[in-house]
Amino acid sequence: MRSGAGLVVALVVAATAVACVAQDRSYVRARPSETSGAWRVEHRVDRITARPAPIASVVAMVTNSKNAAIRPATLELTCFESRPIVRLAYDLRVGADRSSTLAYRVDDRPGGEIEATFLPDQRTVVIDEPTAVTRFVADLSAGTLLLLRAASLFAGNTVAEFRIAGAATAIAPVLEACPLPAATAAGRSAAAR
Repeated sequence: MRSGAGLVVALVVAATAVACVAQDRSYVRARPSETSGAWRVEHRVDRITARPAPIASVVAMVTNSKNAAIRPATLELTCFESRPIVRLAYDLRVGADRSSTLAYRVDDRPGGEIEATFLPDQRTVVIDEPTAVTRFVADLSAGTLLLLRAASLFAGNTVAEFRIAGAATAIAPVLEACPLPAATAAGRSAAAR
């Protein structure tokens, strides 16, 4: 019973942390936040460019092979330089670019590694290569459970299970604001005909 209460407290703290991140003063709320399953969708507008800048995020608790504490992690899909990216933010060090990998599995489908960048803070991982983002988003959209592992020679294995039901609805505003490259190319081809 006590561990269940601790998990609830940790999830509330993680959700509050996500809300604090969303308070960046260079953005204003375009309309109230929404939820889709465990996802939270922040409808924001960039105050500088006046472009929509939504964020779809989901929080999970992670375990690490070198650290007994259970900590939160946030998976976000957002726009960066007018293209969609996936950002994973952890509350502990998960790896460095030269000695770490990121792998995932959605539901019961076989998974594998995906191209990702481990940022210098060693707590943030970004999937920004267009082909990788497209594949990841397609997998998320069709799933209910994402098992994600950051494997590092020095930080151990960090594993998260994200409840992703409702992902297609949650990420739609992000993809509307910054479409996937394939969707952009398909749109240009249709317009050229």
